[in-house]
Amino acid sequence: MKNNFQSSKTGESESKLAIIVAVLAIIFVFIPHLVFTIIYIVLAILAIIFGAIGLSQAKKANVSAKLAKIGLGLGIGLIFIPLIVYFSIFFAVKSDYVKNKVSQSQVEAIREDIKRHRDSVIKSEKISKDTAQVKNLK
Repeated sequence: MKNNFQSSKTGESESKLAIIVAVLAIIFVFIPHLVFTIIYIVLAILAIIFGAIGLSQAKKANVSAKLAKIGLGLGIGLIFIPLIVYFSIFFAVKSDYVKNKVSQSQVEAIREDIKRHRDSVIKSEKISKDTAQVKNLK
């Protein structure tokens, strides 16, 4: 019996596998747990590897590498987009911390102003009482 299946070196199966793995990684990225984060990173790396293999084989066979490019692009995007998000969150928190520090120093300055004002009011009340006592003595 003759084997009708040809072993294709066009990279189509690797390209499809890269897309499937990338889609699985997209699913795992929304599950907030350390184990799923590790699985997500591994799947994203596998998507990059399978996409690169598919792209290489498609170029050697001189066929369309559209699926391989999609799988490779998804894998790379899945690695870099969360990094951008994490850095954005880090710098936002750091910026908020600095802003709160500035606000805290402003609060301290206002407290000092209130204390000085209170002290001056107390002194003026004391002067008023002393003046009233002097007027009563006359």
